[in-house]
Amino acid sequence: MNTNENYRTHAIWAGVLLIIATAFLFVGEAFYKPALTAPDVLTTASAASTDIAMGVLIEFACVLAIPLVAVALYPVLRRVSASLAIGYLAFRLFEATIFFTLELDRLFVLAISNAYVASPTANTDQIELIINTMIGGEAWSGTSGPLYNIVFVVGMLMLNWMLWTSRLVERWISGWGMVSALVLGGLAIAVLFTEISSSIAIPLIAPLAIQEMVLALRLIFKGFDAAALDRLRPQPEALTSIVPEGDLVGASRA
Repeated sequence: MNTNENYRTHAIWAGVLLIIATAFLFVGEAFYKPALTAPDVLTTASAASTDIAMGVLIEFACVLAIPLVAVALYPVLRRVSASLAIGYLAFRLFEATIFFTLELDRLFVLAISNAYVASPTANTDQIELIINTMIGGEAWSGTSGPLYNIVFVVGMLMLNWMLWTSRLVERWISGWGMVSALVLGGLAIAVLFTEISSSIAIPLIAPLAIQEMVLALRLIFKGFDAAALDRLRPQPEALTSIVPEGDLVGASRA
């Protein structure tokens, strides 16, 4: 397998993983959100235990896919900027770690709800305080909270900046990603100081989710731009500074 074919495989995997990391988030949320946001979550969570477990299981696929996107892209992105490629991988790992703790919190809420239903004489006030603390924490670190989104935005800015400068994909795609990421970053900072309604937040968040899907499909069906890959290859002049001239001559004769 030559280098371009190998990069084509990396592009396909990155595209598939991007779809999993983005689409499965919304699918999983549709299963558990109604029960975990209900006013009487202490009892509704237990009644919807199957839905919650299924939603969390689906989102665990997101937890795995998030850093694997960076792993799949790394062999190509390191030719653009090794430091940014490593930084992108680090922020995606950080993002996945936050996501993982959220899933554990949801499972803990389910376990507490099941225990309460099994023993309804327990101290309700204390149990509700624990559950509300776990659920309330998502306002800061959840997928719609500022902590998660700031980490996500930094990673997306790194990725799309590398794609922009290298022209590995069309610049309108990477430019779209950077602008949308900046908008989401501004929104994540704004919610620290004021409440923003979902009717405003969703239209501002949606473009970045759509851009990820467009990028994913571009990578799956077209891969990286061939001319951009050629520009990223080490040039013969650069090799002569590493390999003695005699070795290059010998290698060419071989």
